[in-house]
Amino acid sequence: MESLSKAQVLGLSVARWFDPLVSVGIATSFFLALYPTGISNVQLTLLIVLVTSTYLFLSEFSRAPWKFRDRPRERFGIVLDRAITKFSGVLVGIIFIFFAVWLFPAYDNQTNLQRLAEAASLALVFLLPVSFALIWFTEYILGEKRDGTYQLGLLARFKVHMIDWSIFLDGVREWILRCFFLLINFYAALFYVSNVRVNGLPDPSGNIADFITQLDLAIFGLIIFAILPGYLFASRLIGTEIKKVDRTWFGWAINFSCYPPLNAAVFGAWVTYRPTLEMRELYGDLPAWAYHTLDNAFLLYLVGALIIFFAFIHLWGEAMMGIRSANISSRGIITTGLFRWTKHPIYVAKCFQWGFIFFPVLNALGFLNALQSGILFLLVCAIYAGRALSEERLLATDENYVKYAHYMDKQGIFAFVGRWFPVMSFKWRYEYWKRNGYLQS
Repeated sequence: MESLSKAQVLGLSVARWFDPLVSVGIATSFFLALYPTGISNVQLTLLIVLVTSTYLFLSEFSRAPWKFRDRPRERFGIVLDRAITKFSGVLVGIIFIFFAVWLFPAYDNQTNLQRLAEAASLALVFLLPVSFALIWFTEYILGEKRDGTYQLGLLARFKVHMIDWSIFLDGVREWILRCFFLLINFYAALFYVSNVRVNGLPDPSGNIADFITQLDLAIFGLIIFAILPGYLFASRLIGTEIKKVDRTWFGWAINFSCYPPLNAAVFGAWVTYRPTLEMRELYGDLPAWAYHTLDNAFLLYLVGALIIFFAFIHLWGEAMMGIRSANISSRGIITTGLFRWTKHPIYVAKCFQWGFIFFPVLNALGFLNALQSGILFLLVCAIYAGRALSEERLLATDENYVKYAHYMDKQGIFAFVGRWFPVMSFKWRYEYWKRNGYLQS
């Protein structure tokens, strides 16, 4: 594999390093300006997502690689018919989301239904015409691409004989992912908006433990707003469409295990390394990290600072994904920002932050319980390592990602791990996957 320079690696990125700063700044500014007003939580959430999405779209649009003069010459009727088919696929996907809300008890409660009804009545009036116009313009400029959504549209228009069933199934997978993660993140955004409106902004003049906890929650709310645009829409016009969806059971299982409702069983029962009931009673109102550092002001503030530091690292990584946020799928690779130092900054930040928040070894009674807690925490980290492996195997069919990953084997901050243990390098995994035919076509 040809050795790339740093500049060449950065040139592979589909995202710019400063977009996350602007999008997070927009979300923060709109929230601070409007959260004391009478606007509802749903309206505030939608407004922030809409404005953030508009900026990200315009930023991508300004540097899109296509040219107007290169567009294919097709009759208006042909382009319109294709646009209608693809838009029909979008409608099928939206109907599927509402069907999932109606079908699954996890979504079917009065609060969620009221929120979704309010959001739908406001969002669809805007999104449907914009979606159709964007689809038509994309077909007009870039020409035909019979992707998964197009195949769903063929089904909606009863053109079953024209369906490519392999691509159709990828389209189904794409909309399942979009439905699942859009709902989770939409409800999470509402939770964090409500939390700040009820409890107020983080107050640095009060209790340090309460301040760190509230600030961490506020940062996580920004993370949700940073990734929501990615689950709301995708566009081939700006290169943010889903290019490939993972077809493996392992990829789906290990990803879904980290989100409700499955995470309650995985992290709340099987690998729960968090303080036991006895320890929580001992801590009182203090979080684990504050209880264990309370007698040393330096350690108290240092650990609190590290918790927020890794929260910001998490935010930066997610915001870099932004409009390309995706699980178990590929929407292009990012090599700038945090990704110039490690391929998985988000997972690294999560594990370090959880370690400092919960002190897995110290939050147990006795040596054996401490050993158990430490092992369980390592299993949590292993789950995220498994997610990283599933993502790498999917992305390993992208020539640019392979170049980037080989570069990180030599220049990443964790490159020493691969040098000490070659089996943990991307080069070893890539050759193993190719040799055994594990790479998805």
